[in-house]
Amino acid sequence: MSLRTVRNLLHCATTRRAWNLLRLTASFQLAAWTGRNIVWGWPYSLTIEPTNRCNLSCPECPSGNGAMTRPQGLLSFEDFTRIVDEVYRDVFYLQLFFQGEPFINNRLIDMVQYARAKRMYVSISTNAHYIREKTATQLIANGPDRLIISVDGLTQDVYEQYRVGGSLAKVHHALDLLTAERHRQGRHGPELVLQLLVTRQNEEQLPLLRGLAKKHNAEIALKTMQVYSIEGAERFLPTNERYSRYRRVDGALQTKNRLRNRCAQLWERSVITWDGIVVPCCFDKDADHPLGHLNGRSFFEIWQSDEYHAFRQQILTNRKGVEMCRNCTEGLKIYR
Repeated sequence: MSLRTVRNLLHCATTRRAWNLLRLTASFQLAAWTGRNIVWGWPYSLTIEPTNRCNLSCPECPSGNGAMTRPQGLLSFEDFTRIVDEVYRDVFYLQLFFQGEPFINNRLIDMVQYARAKRMYVSISTNAHYIREKTATQLIANGPDRLIISVDGLTQDVYEQYRVGGSLAKVHHALDLLTAERHRQGRHGPELVLQLLVTRQNEEQLPLLRGLAKKHNAEIALKTMQVYSIEGAERFLPTNERYSRYRRVDGALQTKNRLRNRCAQLWERSVITWDGIVVPCCFDKDADHPLGHLNGRSFFEIWQSDEYHAFRQQILTNRKGVEMCRNCTEGLKIYR
């Protein structure tokens, strides 16, 4: 974590948020030790999905490959502000992305500004294809604290093998615009992160990524590849085991994670889809485990609902019995 990140997070600190985080952490430790569903407080982090639509067709992403069954749409600004107004006194870390490309929602910058006015730390992840001059100006002047840009290949032929339909030239153009705006406005923010989803095709391009990060004064994040089939594994998993979340066991893929009967995400975080469905974590991409709907219900009511408590108890009792958990990296170190 960079000093800038620490500084920005400290700016979000309040006595109430700190007390909530302390209670939440203590209750998770107690729940993990006893195996009982004990939850004190509210999540410190919330993911709100601006949209699940995407302009690219990434083969292992349900938004891009057509596997997603839930309806597509856009989060309204009114629904967004309603959620933020309820949670901001306790929640201080906001991720404005889940499935889809967030900049497809043309109210995204307004959402960022609204949340930051509540002293929330805001993070966005994007493929950068919608960052034009006006957008770059807004992002530097009033943008998120953290802007993650996916750079999953450092040459077009490698990039488009996963980012199908994408243009590396557009990514470079967006980075050039952001860097130019930083200089023009005399600002250092937002924290710029170049994220590489490490695949068999790009694992040898890490030196090129480091050069690009240096040019744009950006951090680097390396992310392991999630696959859903042996075919996907054969095509995309890197040959360097250091960058793979899987091992082969009797010809099948198995995550390196120990999958103990606990998961901090169910205490620390929560996810809301564009249409108001609350799901347990970012691995529930198609909302297969809906825990409530914000249609006439408050988020905090759902957080302490029977459905949420039952799901947490299931994880504390038999986490391996939940399919998405068997393809999860919670507790597994991601190399950078």
